[in-house]
This record gives sequence, C-alpha cells and structure tokens, in this order.
Amino acid sequence: MAPKRTRRGRPTTKTDRAADRAKANVADKASGTSDRLTYRELRNTPGRVWERLAAGGPLTLMADGEAKAIVIPVEDGDVRGAIEAYSRGRAMMAIHRIQASSRAKGTDKMTLAEINEMIRDVRNEMRREEAARSTGR
Repeated sequence: MAPKRTRRGRPTTKTDRAADRAKANVADKASGTSDRLTYRELRNTPGRVWERLAAGGPLTLMADGEAKAIVIPVEDGDVRGAIEAYSRGRAMMAIHRIQASSRAKGTDKMTLAEINEMIRDVRNEMRREEAARSTGR
C-alpha cells in the first residue's frame, strides 16, 4: 500500500519522509552527485544558490524526493555553448542506449547485406500498404 501523502504530494509520516530522503540519496549515488538543491531553497534563498553555482559544479534540483532537473553554471555567459554541450551529451546518451539495445537483441552482429535486405523488405511493405490505402482497400 502506498504511503499517505498531503495535497502537495509530500509524505505525511516521519517514516515516509525518511524513505523519500533515502530514495533521494540513492539517486544521488547513482548520478554521482551529492549537491542537491530543493525548489524551496531556490525560491527562498536565490543568493545562496548563486553562490553555490559560482563555486562550480552542477546542482540537482529535487522535488518530492526525486531529481527533476540539473542546474549548471554557465562559464563566461556562454549560454549557447552550454546548451550545445547539453545537446551533445543527450545525443551521446541516446546513441549509447541504441547500441546497448542492439547488443541485447543481437542485431549488432548483422552484416551489411542483411541490413540492406531488411530495409528493402520494410520499404516494399510500406509501398504495398500505401498502394492499398490509395486504392481504398
């Protein structure tokens, strides 16, 4: 049974709050960061948040015991460069997931001829479906 929560989704008992904190600590260990930032800190003491960012390193924005975002310092006001680096990092993570999935399925061992045959089969199937739609079948 799920723990009772307030209207804002917060746990109602000390035990449940401790479980949420433990969950956050596990997330910190998994992400390699321990510098957490709560929404309340961001709202109530933005000056301290700026000081922490100036000290360097990302901050993990936490809400309801879960990591929701990463706040990173921008060097020399280069926002475009920071966003570009973030985009590259996301692309690298996506490639890693695709490669891991391919290894798990065994498709990483396919030859070029097998890949081309699969592409040809899929394209032929798509053409047949398109032809059936256009003739009203």
